[in-house]
Amino acid sequence: MEVRQARPLSVLLVEDSLVDARVVSGLLKASGDQLECHHVLGCAEALRALETQHYDVVLLDLNLPDSSGYETFASIYRVAPRAAILVLSSSDIEELAIRTVREGAQDYLVKGSFDGRLLLRSIRYAFERNRAEEALRNSEATVRAIFENSLDGIVIVGRNGICREANSAAAILFGTSRQDLIGKNIHRFTGQDFEEEWVRFRRSNTGRGQFWVRREDGTKRLVDCCFSANILPECDLCMLRDMTEQQSLEDQLRHSQKMEAVGRLAGGVAHDFNNIMGIISGYAELLQLNSTDETVISRTDKILSAILKASSLTKQLLAFGHKQFVSPKLLDVSAVLDEVKSMVHCLVGAEVQVILKAGEGVRLVKADQGQLEQVILNLASNASDAMPLGGTLTLSVENYTSTGLEPQVLAGEYVRLSVSDTGTGMDSEIQSHIFEPFFTTKKAHSGLGLSTVYGIVKQSGGYITVQAAPNGGSTFRVHLPVAAEARILPAVPADTGWSGQSGTNGHETILLVDDEDALREAAAEYLEGCGYKVLKARDGKEGMDFLNSYQGEIAAVVSDIVMPQVSGRGLVDHVRNTRPDTGVLLISGYADDAVVRHGIFLETTAFLQKPFTLQALGETIRSLIKRRS
Repeated sequence: MEVRQARPLSVLLVEDSLVDARVVSGLLKASGDQLECHHVLGCAEALRALETQHYDVVLLDLNLPDSSGYETFASIYRVAPRAAILVLSSSDIEELAIRTVREGAQDYLVKGSFDGRLLLRSIRYAFERNRAEEALRNSEATVRAIFENSLDGIVIVGRNGICREANSAAAILFGTSRQDLIGKNIHRFTGQDFEEEWVRFRRSNTGRGQFWVRREDGTKRLVDCCFSANILPECDLCMLRDMTEQQSLEDQLRHSQKMEAVGRLAGGVAHDFNNIMGIISGYAELLQLNSTDETVISRTDKILSAILKASSLTKQLLAFGHKQFVSPKLLDVSAVLDEVKSMVHCLVGAEVQVILKAGEGVRLVKADQGQLEQVILNLASNASDAMPLGGTLTLSVENYTSTGLEPQVLAGEYVRLSVSDTGTGMDSEIQSHIFEPFFTTKKAHSGLGLSTVYGIVKQSGGYITVQAAPNGGSTFRVHLPVAAEARILPAVPADTGWSGQSGTNGHETILLVDDEDALREAAAEYLEGCGYKVLKARDGKEGMDFLNSYQGEIAAVVSDIVMPQVSGRGLVDHVRNTRPDTGVLLISGYADDAVVRHGIFLETTAFLQKPFTLQALGETIRSLIKRRS
């Protein structure tokens, strides 16, 4: 007995009969065992002793001068529930002694029927039994605490699916009280898919699966269930974890990854398509410039007009793929909204009432104004389509602080542009696809409006969310990060249309670098026709060789950005190091924002988006040379 060996057992003898007390004390002393016995005559004295000292065993006579019967036991047990109580009874109150054992006493002995050996064995038994019961109580308390405080739902069910026991987390998960859950068949809260899973669990005695819980308020929760059979006789265990929010986050991640993949594909397609359109437009323009036949001129006009439309389409793809060149500057979104309000009114028509709201002290954002206007007009157009019979369109701008609790918007300071309508709304299935390119529910639309908005917002470092319900209208919220600094990037030369020749003639030497042979040859032929001397390079490395070996002055370098071996970035750095007075014009099917981040677009650098007109190319080169002279 580990405790007894560590220290003597302390025994409190509560006995009013001095004769019986001497007999018991004598038997304990005669045993030779290590016991410390303290004797008191009454219940009150015993209570005082128990309040000041812990006793391992209490030898208790039930009939005392100041207390008798069961009340004596109850008083002692209340004060010393951890002590082992051994009742010393008379033969005529043996039934009362048995009751005390049922209520918490460890054992009883009938006076006059025991010797020292039996008394000592009974004391030891009472002490060890009390220790075992206390350990069991502690264990049960620990298990109960874990059961009650578990964040996962725990349900113990019978073979018929009836809930035998459940914790509070399970009740919350099922949307009911614990009392209402116990005694109910858990299948009433689940669909048929779980009943099939249940059969599989029962056959294998263990398993894991997911199912939907249907709450009484009509909501649903996705639950991950771990099943273990026969944890108790005819009882099985279900551990339930609410996966609804996690599933929602995973869906958002998959959707984001899908949109990112589609965006990369769209940007790549648009890049190659722009190169092809550049070749077609270049030779069509050369054909038009070198012909006096009105029929040829008319037909090339139609070709160039079609290329303009194709260019507009690819710009939308580039915006979706975050590959469109932008000229970000500090903007007041309220001022931009005010500038386009007349266009919004014309766009939505007289049947739609337009309400504009701008909060006070709205902070500045850093974005491309043209793109921001495009976002506003696209969202307004989308809202107008949702209100064919008229309604109310509300556009508002306000400062917004995200705490990060909204999973779609990271924590931070934003300017929020909200576009709300009272139209037909949409269900969750449509909402999951609305930002995908070419997805549309309307026959007369290309399906690029909202995908373009999505691309512009993401390219600007922001977020867009939608809240809608069938026949309940829709609200799109664009969150643009508040500008952290006030540096404004230089303006980008505009890509002009086909409006006839202008003063683009020159005599300087130009280095033309592009890995598209046909486009390079068309541009070189045009520039040579304008009087320039053109050095043609197939890639950045060959362009660097020209810069190193050519003895004369090179007035301008016209270079593609994305090329094999040495990119436009490397070529720009080489120009700055070897010929700092030479202007640089970069051309590309797309201009990734990484180009801006790496500092290419500075004072000596201009940019043209493919497809561009040869006339625009000539005018931009002439302007660049004049600025450097």
